[in-house]
Amino acid sequence: MFIKKHYLTKSDFLKYQTCPGYLWLWKNKREVVPQDNPEEIERRIEQGNEVENYARLLFPDGTLIDAKLEQAKDKTTELIKKGANVIFQATAITDKGLLAMADILEREGDSWNIYEVKSTTKIKKEHLIDSAFQLVAFENAGFKISKMHIVYLNKSYRRHGKIVAKNLFTTEDITNKLREIKSEIELMTTDALEYVHKHDEPKTCSCRHKTKSNHCPTFTYFNPDIPEYSIYNLTRVSEKKVNSLVDMDVFELDDIPDDFELTEKQQNQVTAHLIKSALVDKERIAEELNKLNFPLYFLDYETVSTAIPIFDNTWPYQQVAFQYSLHIQGSPETEPRHYEYLAQKKDGHPIPGLLAQMKKDIGPTGSVIVWNKGFEMARNKEIAKDYPEYKNFLLGVNERVYDLMEIFSTQLHVHPDYHGSVSIKYVLPVLAPDLSYKNLEDIQNGGIATLRWYESVAKEMAETKRQEIYKNLLVYCELDTFAMYRIYVYLLSII
Repeated sequence: MFIKKHYLTKSDFLKYQTCPGYLWLWKNKREVVPQDNPEEIERRIEQGNEVENYARLLFPDGTLIDAKLEQAKDKTTELIKKGANVIFQATAITDKGLLAMADILEREGDSWNIYEVKSTTKIKKEHLIDSAFQLVAFENAGFKISKMHIVYLNKSYRRHGKIVAKNLFTTEDITNKLREIKSEIELMTTDALEYVHKHDEPKTCSCRHKTKSNHCPTFTYFNPDIPEYSIYNLTRVSEKKVNSLVDMDVFELDDIPDDFELTEKQQNQVTAHLIKSALVDKERIAEELNKLNFPLYFLDYETVSTAIPIFDNTWPYQQVAFQYSLHIQGSPETEPRHYEYLAQKKDGHPIPGLLAQMKKDIGPTGSVIVWNKGFEMARNKEIAKDYPEYKNFLLGVNERVYDLMEIFSTQLHVHPDYHGSVSIKYVLPVLAPDLSYKNLEDIQNGGIATLRWYESVAKEMAETKRQEIYKNLLVYCELDTFAMYRIYVYLLSII
């Protein structure tokens, strides 16, 4: 197999940190690497570019290089010779093949400062690693680097009118932290370059010894022998426990030794799998459902979260509710009635209209049933601070919240087909198989719901398309609350 010469970028290097095999496939056999939804990828890129554009306002005299690879390197050299003091996307390429593009390169005497812009509200470990990569690349390319900084979003910033860039960001000097790890990172870049140019495709990847949340995207490709439902799906399984099972060549739940130490929840999960039947604590389920008071309000929010706040009095990545669905069952003998609210582009800020309608729909008594109460309750607390006239209403709702998910997270009902998850997307197909998110048009999960609503208010489009989005959003959110009602009805039927 012919292996072409590759450059190694900071994003490549982070892939190597995740899993060397993943990087090899990304560079040499990309067609087998699973990809996220193209629309979601596009939105992430768009959001990152938006953050960078605001960060550039901190350096009004900067010049942007609109080129790639060697052409970008040549333009960087040209601008430096002309005396440019600030360059956006300055590019360095080393003899070994490291390629780095600095978000902001600032001249300081006969040396340079680098500012890496991050679309986050705090500095993460990977930010130090990729910034150290930048430092190695630029210095090996002949640049004298004085300081390294990370520019990230100020989580205390609140928008009031036009975005103020100097208040939107926090800048932190990380030079000393990077100098401490530079030698180690430099050695790793050498290893990564050697690895990616190997002729033979890797046979496996290191992710076998990691928990599922740390698996690389190519885990299934490298490990076709491991079943879809395996030891990695065990509830809150530790890396130490995973390693012990892997060392015994145990991947199937059926093969876990009887004397292997599992938590009670993990053992229940394995038992349900082995007997191919649900474990049901009818008495305790009955006790839980008896806590509910009619009328019952099945409530679900849809929210939008953006790096750059799009509404006044909101902050970076605030979860702003733009929609709710509500099924109300007045008594045990009646069918639920459906109520809903969806903010549209013409409405501006979504919260005022949502609050006004919700206060009309939710009465002063009765249990408010949600799935994962931490989310809805946190939204209500946030909103109550900004809209004190609704504080008593929202906190009153919180006092009446009942989390239906807890029946499953506390394992009062354990089914082998949940695969260790308590997500409603796993529970619903088991308990109400006639309902399915897969049958919905266009919007089948919360991520796409958020993306579609954002597009409807932030982008220009035909009004017919906008109304189609709104129609699909209403159908999707209605299923969320009707799903909770159907699960509730199922639980009543078995006690």
